Formats: sequence, structure tokens, C-alpha cells
Amino acid sequence: MAVTIENTAPCRKKLRVEVDAERVAGTRAEILQEFRKFAAIPGFRPGKAPEPMVEKRYAGQIDEELRKRLIPESYRETLNEQKLKVVGYPQIESVEYKHGSALVYTAAVDTAPEFALPDYKSIPVKKKAVTVKEEEINKTIDSLREQQAEFVAVEGRALQTGDFAVINYTGVADGKPISELVPDAKEFGENKDFWLLISADSFLPGFCDQLIGANAGEKRQVLIDFPADFPQKTLMGKKATFFVDVTALKEKKLPEVNDEFAKKVGLENVEKLKDAVRKSLLTEAESQQDAELRRQIADHLLGRVEFELPESLVKQETRSIVYDVVRENSLRGATKEQLEEKKDEIFGFATQSAKGRLRTSFILEAIAEAEQIKVEEAEVEQRIAQLAQRARTTPEKLKAQLAEKNGLGEIEEQILVGKTLDFLVANAKIETVTET
Repeated sequence: MAVTIENTAPCRKKLRVEVDAERVAGTRAEILQEFRKFAAIPGFRPGKAPEPMVEKRYAGQIDEELRKRLIPESYRETLNEQKLKVVGYPQIESVEYKHGSALVYTAAVDTAPEFALPDYKSIPVKKKAVTVKEEEINKTIDSLREQQAEFVAVEGRALQTGDFAVINYTGVADGKPISELVPDAKEFGENKDFWLLISADSFLPGFCDQLIGANAGEKRQVLIDFPADFPQKTLMGKKATFFVDVTALKEKKLPEVNDEFAKKVGLENVEKLKDAVRKSLLTEAESQQDAELRRQIADHLLGRVEFELPESLVKQETRSIVYDVVRENSLRGATKEQLEEKKDEIFGFATQSAKGRLRTSFILEAIAEAEQIKVEEAEVEQRIAQLAQRARTTPEKLKAQLAEKNGLGEIEEQILVGKTLDFLVANAKIETVTET
């Protein structure tokens, strides 16, 4: 088998592979015999038709099977023999074959970048001393109190800031129901049994201010000027009238921090509650501390080595990041129009992030190879079991799903990156600093 390699761009090569005529003939003879076993030729039972007749009838299919078999086989052999680290799939550009001759094809491939590793032991990093302050504990306990809060009916007074109003409302703008103007966001036009926290920044600008002083059972008209930058383009700058029926007033009552409250959240008393919160905050702080050390190490490595990246991987990673950014912003309420306006900014951010991620991944992979850091099958199984528990499914089902989507390699890569970063942290030169 003859192979020639041409560098066409950084991290991109063109392979010309020639599979010799003798091997081609041998493989073709094997395929011919396979076809002969099942050939449906009038006058002959399967397996009994003469080879020339089978050859004549199925020549095109035999040649197609020959290409399907020999190209992948010879491609894998080429990668092994030439010690090429290819990323992604090859792009077969041409195939030349005539009966009785060699099979020749060319393939464009992206290869992993080649670079010299910088010094990666004793990387200087700074670690903040982990402390948990009393105000942090109290803040967490206040969050627990919020979860256990009760809403009681307001009696003997009118609606005021900090209360919740339970309302029914409909809105009109330009003489039409707002629900018709923005059918994809009807909540801006009408709602029933809507719980509204009375504060300056709740719901629509100025809406709550016009409800203060209302009593349960009262009806009010609320006049709204939609701002020029309102998320719903149809309502930008419009004036609207809302017809509001205040059905109930509610006041949030937080439980006192006592032993009874501690028992409600599953602990014996207030002291045990504070201890549990302190430990939880300490664990979270240590996790953030570890993530910060890893970030510093990655930044250090990125700043000391530069290399070109396979264009196909950059495009693939960029698409993935763009998708995540768009999805996250959509969940936060960004409209298609707003996302379209920022598409260049989003794409620029995604491209830069993609290159950083890929360079970090290649550097860590090279360090793992140099240090002979491996991923054991048991580690993959353990990670799958953890993911399955979170997804409320069985490890077997999740593993099958990952296998269908070629996701097992990604799991293995995540574990390898984690182990390599653990190694780098363990060998880093860590300076502990205290916050002032």
C-alpha cells in the first residue's frame, strides 16, 4: 500500500492512498464468492451459478462493496502506519478504480495540532483561604425561611408595598385586546388569579404603584406607557389601559428561627441547623476554590503555548456555544429580534471561547499522554451511574443512549480532563492568600 501526504493547511492534510492491485483482486474475489452464495440467477440454485454469470450480473454492486470495504480498512491502516492523529471524519475527495487495477483514493483530513508542551509542574497559583462568615450562614437560613413562608390574608388595611395582590386583569392598547396584539405572550394582556408582588420593579413599569391602597374586591384601571425598549416589539412605546380586579390581599409571614423551624427542615435544633449550613457552605466554597485553581492553571498553560487549530473543530465547537448562548438568553426572555441584533457579538464570543476550550483540551490531552494518565472502564461506569441517578433513569438505558449518539467518548474525555487537572493541581505551587 503506497501513501503520500500533502500538508494543505495548518492541521489539514491530503492523503493519497493506493491499495495495490493484488490486494484489490483478492478482496474482490472474496466478495464475489459472498455474492455467489445468494445470487438469484434463473436456472441455478443459490451458490451454484457460474462465477462469470455472477460477475456479469452483480459487477456494479461488487465494485461498490469493494470500495466500502477497502477504503475504511486501508484508511485505518494508514493512520496507524503514518502515526497520524486525525480529528473528525475524513472527506473522501476522489476514488479511482478499474477492474484488475489498484484502488486509489484521496482524503482530506484534519489532524491534531503539533506543539511543544510548556513546563506544567509547579505552576504558580493563588488559593483563597476558605472561611464561612456568620452573615453567610444567616443569609442561607433566611433562604430556608423563604421556602417555609406562609401567605396569610391581609386584614384591617389596604394594599401596601411588600404585599402580594391576587388579581385578574385584561389590557387594551390601540382599541384592541393586548392578548390579540401579542398572541405569543398573552400574559402581558390578560391573566387570572395572578399573584403580584407589590414593588416598583414587578411586572410592568408603574403597574404596582397604581394598585397601592386598594382593598380586596376593589376594581381599578391602571394606565401604562410601555417603554421604547420593551421586549415585545408590538407594544414598544404604546399606551395601554388595564382593567384590574383585586380579588385578595396576601402578606408573607416568615417563620421564626427556632427549634421548631429546624425540625421542619429535617434537623433537631437551631444549633444543628447552623452546623449543617456551615458545612454545606464550606463544601461549596471548597468546590469554587478548586474550580478557581483549575482556571488559573488553564490560563497559565494557554498563555505559554500557541498553535493553530483544526478549522472543522473550531466551527463545530463554535456552533455548540452559539446554541447554548441563544438557548440561555431565550430562557431569560430575550426575543428573536434582540438575539438577531447581537448575532455578531454572540458569534465573536463563541468563536473565542471555542478556541480557548479546544486549545486547553489539546494541551491537557498532551499532558495526560506524557504522564500516562489513563481512564479506567470502572471510572466511566461510575460516571454513567451518577448521571443516570440525576436523570432518574438506569445506567443501562443511559449507556445505550450515549452509545447511539457517540457520547461515551465525551464521558471518557471529561474524566481524563478532570484527572489531568487533579494532577496539575497536586503538582502546582500554591500560595494561600487571606481575603481582607
